[in-house]
Formats: sequence, structure tokens, C-alpha cells
Amino acid sequence: MKRSWFCRPAVLLLALVVVFSFAGCSKSGGGASSAQDTKTIALWEIQTESGVDGIITDSLARFEAANPGYRVDKNVLQNEDYKSKIVVALGSNTAPDIFVTWTGGGMIEYINADKIIPLTRYLNQNNYKDYFMDGGIAQATYNGEIWAVPVENCSVAGIFYNTAVFDRLGIKVPETIGELEAACDKMIANNVVPFGLANKAKYVASFYYMYLVDRYAGPQTFADAANRANGVTFNDEAFLWAGRKMQEWARKGYFGEGYNSLDGETGVHRQMFYNRECGMVLDGAWAVSGFYDDQAPVEDISLFPFPALEGGKGDINNMVGTLGDTFYCVSSTTPYADQAFEVIRFLIDETAVKARVGVGRVPPTKNATAGNPLNVTVLDMLQKAPSIQLWYDQYLPSAMAEIHKDQLQALVGLSVTPEAYNDAMEKAAEAYLK
Repeated sequence: MKRSWFCRPAVLLLALVVVFSFAGCSKSGGGASSAQDTKTIALWEIQTESGVDGIITDSLARFEAANPGYRVDKNVLQNEDYKSKIVVALGSNTAPDIFVTWTGGGMIEYINADKIIPLTRYLNQNNYKDYFMDGGIAQATYNGEIWAVPVENCSVAGIFYNTAVFDRLGIKVPETIGELEAACDKMIANNVVPFGLANKAKYVASFYYMYLVDRYAGPQTFADAANRANGVTFNDEAFLWAGRKMQEWARKGYFGEGYNSLDGETGVHRQMFYNRECGMVLDGAWAVSGFYDDQAPVEDISLFPFPALEGGKGDINNMVGTLGDTFYCVSSTTPYADQAFEVIRFLIDETAVKARVGVGRVPPTKNATAGNPLNVTVLDMLQKAPSIQLWYDQYLPSAMAEIHKDQLQALVGLSVTPEAYNDAMEKAAEAYLK
């Protein structure tokens, strides 16, 4: 069987160069420390929404009550800020005892650089791993070991739409890309931006691109290109077609104006959506808890899967996303591995699961339920999905993922051609996927 890129030494070398180039740049960070008889466990996480942050705070308080002599020092970071700071911390051996990963290429780099410990023995005790969705455990498994615990939200991307806008304009939920384009044209004719795209962080435009590739060719084409298999490259017709379609939509105004400078971390695209300035947002299922956190008019919001392509190979039920929006891993430098894993158990125990459902999340556990109509649809989409493609920027090695995001932002900004984007990806593949 052909080896995947995960095993290649070039990826490890890249990871070590990136990690250690930042070493010594920061004197703060993680690591557990002792203060007399109280031992401190450092946790870094990225759940900035008040509802979920409160659930995590409660879980940590319950851990501390059950484990006298230990306290947890929680550090909440913005998504993009976290990505840079964890690299610095790992490179300078000041990583927190517990921190998040998105699995995929980033997690593999942590493993190859001996930055995290395997959690298999903990998850096998009393069949604890069976508490989680099988797909989530599979996503955290590499070389026969489980390296992280799925905690936050089953996050697959779908198209959220404003039912009031659709009803006013007489638009039916589209089932094909042709019908979607007709709906977008009608919105533009009525001074409504079809999609609220906030792409400053670069990865959001990738949602559209991944679905277009899938609907054209199915999931195997990307897998083959990323693993250098079956003669498939990033110059395949599926990638060319998807890039051309992205630029066609941009030129037609489907994304409005200034989308590459809009910061999705601020929720600006959601406000456009609530105000009926745009009819749709293609977003991860984390948006549901965002709607409730914003006290949005959820009665006007519904959800449908990315439509099928007439004549395309991709199933309309194929999804992109992850069975666990963030996973938690344990640092190889922690002196408190057992207690660190116990902290993670409290983060996703039955009390925490019930609370997450209550604020609009779908935890990656088998006992999770849908706490609202939107998540009923999310769960239905998950159950129907024959394929769930991990986000490209998480699947690919980190350096190549950055090239994907940078070049795709330029593509949707109409400053590079689809051919140039494909060439950049293929050159990156030659460099990092050998």
C-alpha cells in the first residue's frame, strides 16, 4: 500500500524547522507548576463564546472539587492567535499540559516531534472510547494509537439560509448547483447579497472550494492528490473547474464586496445575515451556537446541504468538516498526565454534554442529542453522510495548508488564475508530500 504523506520525513523536518525557529521568542506559555501543595495544570483552549466558555469553567470547577490539591489554569485564545502561540510554546518547551488540536496534518506533526502523548490506555479503560462517535475516535487515531479526545461539536459545513428572504423572493431550497445559481441571481436582482463571506482568516472560502471539488469528482480525487496516489495531481480537472466556478461566482457578486477583508471572528457575516443583507452563509455547525449566543432571530434560520452538481460524481450527502471541532491532547512534558486526562473527561462528561446541547452544540459523543431544530438537521446530515472530508487546511501538512489558504484567498479575490492556484498547490505537493 502506498504510504501517505503523514509518514514522510519531509513533513517532520518542516515541523521541526517551524517549531524551533520560534524557540525563545516567548517567556510565557504553559507547563504545570507547583506552588507549595497545590499543583497547577495549564489548559489552552479557544472557546470564546460565553455559553461554551461557561461550560468549560464549570467542568474545571467540578474537576478541582473532585481532585483536591490540583487547580486548572485556563487560557482562552482567539483561533488564529492560538495557532501561532502554540507553535512558539511547543518550540520552547513551555507548552501547556492540555491543549487543542484539529487532528489531521497538525496533529501528525505533534506526534512526529514527540510533543504529545498517546491516550490509548486511558481511552481503553472500561471501553471509555465507546462513549464517543466512532468517526471522532478514528480521526484522532494514527499508527494504532489514539492521540486526542474529541470534545467540541460535530462541525460539518452547511448552507444556513434566511427563510424570510427566501419566502419574500419566492425562492425554494436548491437541490442542484444550477438551482443555487438561479437563487443567487434572483437575490442580486433584488439587492440582496447571496452569500455572507468573511474571508479575512482565509479558510472560509475553502468551504465553497472543497464542496465544489467534491460535487464535481467525489472525495477520492482530493485524497489521491494529497497522497500522491493513482496518478492524480492538483492539476486535475476537478480543481480547475472548482477554481473557475469560484471566480465566476465572485465576478457575479455572489459574495458581495470586500469579503477578503471581513473578519469572521467578529461575527460580521452573521450580523449581515440577521439583518437580511445577505440570504445565506456557508458555515460550520459551530454557527448554531453562535446564533444562540448572539440572541439571533433563529426562527428565520434554516439549513440545507451544499447542492449536487448536475452530472457530477459527488453525492449531495457528502459533507466537509470534522467529528469534533477541536480535540484535546496532553503534552509530552506534563508531569501530571493522569490528572490532565481526567480534566479532559470532565470537559466532556454527561453534565458537560447536556450543557453543550443546551447552548446549540452537537458533542461528538454517542449520547448527544439535538437541542434545537437546526441541530436536528445537522444530526440528520451527519447520519446520512457517506463521506465527511476533513477540512483541507487541517488534512494537509501545515506549510502546504497555508499555501492553500493564501492562494485560494487570492483566487477568490481575482488576483490569481485557477491555473496559477493549481500550479502553486502542485509545487507545494512536490515539496511537502514526497
